[in-house]
Amino acid sequence: MRKYSIRDLLNKFKWHPGFDFSMVRVVYIDRPKGFSEIRGEEIEEIGHMFLYLKSGAAIPHHRIVEIRYGDETVWRRS
Repeated sequence: MRKYSIRDLLNKFKWHPGFDFSMVRVVYIDRPKGFSEIRGEEIEEIGHMFLYLKSGAAIPHHRIVEIRYGDETVWRRS
């Protein structure tokens, strides 16, 4: 598997016509809850260091641990 940055991978899913961004799931460290998951349609903007959500929240890239497309894990922090 080619190594993509989080930003590159999410932009590929968002803008490439062969993908449906609503099928994207991002798992991240959510303090103090542990882990949480957001769907692609909740993401407003994919920044260089943060994911900006429609709710107004921002998730730093260093807290992202996994990206899924449908049932497949396409990226996981090593």
